[in-house]
Amino acid sequence: MKPFPVFQVLTAACAFLTITSCQEKETIQENIRTPDAMLQTLIKEQVDSLYSVYSRFDYDWIDFYEDRFTAIYPESPVKLNSKDSLRAQWEGIYQDFDVQLLDRGQPNIIASEDMAISYNSFNEIFVNKQTRDTTKSTGTYIVAWRRQPNNTWKIAFETLHNN
Repeated sequence: MKPFPVFQVLTAACAFLTITSCQEKETIQENIRTPDAMLQTLIKEQVDSLYSVYSRFDYDWIDFYEDRFTAIYPESPVKLNSKDSLRAQWEGIYQDFDVQLLDRGQPNIIASEDMAISYNSFNEIFVNKQTRDTTKSTGTYIVAWRRQPNNTWKIAFETLHNN
């Protein structure tokens, strides 16, 4: 098993964030600088909330994404994705599988005023509804969060690495 290239992925994510920040279509309101500890807390709360909603296995967790976001999934090219296509993808998954999140690690957070990266481990299983065969999925989930004009945070980029 190859070691997970965390440094290379984080470098790529930072480059992505730098490029997309320069191309931002909407301006974020000028705010007083948010203290680093508060940014860490805000992003941790977002990650915890995302997992809380995700573990219900409905589609509400998709609301944590920007309407269009960049995704890098194993064995597929980098692509600009939409919330609608993400929903369609997961409708197929939920139709065929019962998904159970068994565990997730505490998020590590790298935050700035308008962007943040969080990464943590995950451990979930997919149980085929017809055959009851189980597929285990463990790895590292890496997300770039972008502050929205209304001061909420949404996912602008995601990738994962399966162990």
